[in-house]
Amino acid sequence: MRKARSLHAHDDTAGSVWDTLRLARMIALVACGLANLLAAIGPAPARAGGSGGCLEGDWIAEARAFVAEETGIQAPETCVRLARKEHLDELVFPVALGQSHGEAVAAVYVPATREILLADDLDPGTPLARSYLVHELVHAQQFATRAHERASWPGVLETDAYSVQALYLRTWGLREEAFLLQALGMLQGACGYSD
Repeated sequence: MRKARSLHAHDDTAGSVWDTLRLARMIALVACGLANLLAAIGPAPARAGGSGGCLEGDWIAEARAFVAEETGIQAPETCVRLARKEHLDELVFPVALGQSHGEAVAAVYVPATREILLADDLDPGTPLARSYLVHELVHAQQFATRAHERASWPGVLETDAYSVQALYLRTWGLREEAFLLQALGMLQGACGYSD
């Protein structure tokens, strides 16, 4: 799942590199904590609880084709829906975990319902917003191929998803954002590393 601090008035610029790096560090710390919790108790059988039909559009087909081309695995059929940020936060940061420290979830894959939920304030006309869909399609692939059962650590799944997301951003010339996501993915993959 990809987390972002704020999704309002997003203009696809990373802003200050230092602000972005601080945000990436905070997200990595939260993600490591979440990965540790999931490793201990296993993922909750979350329900999306969305209403309405699945979204359709060329931007979804383009993201699905990109993921299939880059990974060599067909992206499974998933329902893409918009959801309130509060609902996404509840799926990722259950009440038992306490406050989310200001993060907002931009997108999440819900294995129980095979849905990808995107924050309702994302603009799919921007490559950064579409990159969240790319990230979650990788997670859908991971569950379809049972990669989550073979992963040595949950952070490995995030590393793969962030890598494909970063590659997508690079194809759109968003090198700084791609670099930061690639670094975030490496941090999450390292959460469970021990010698």
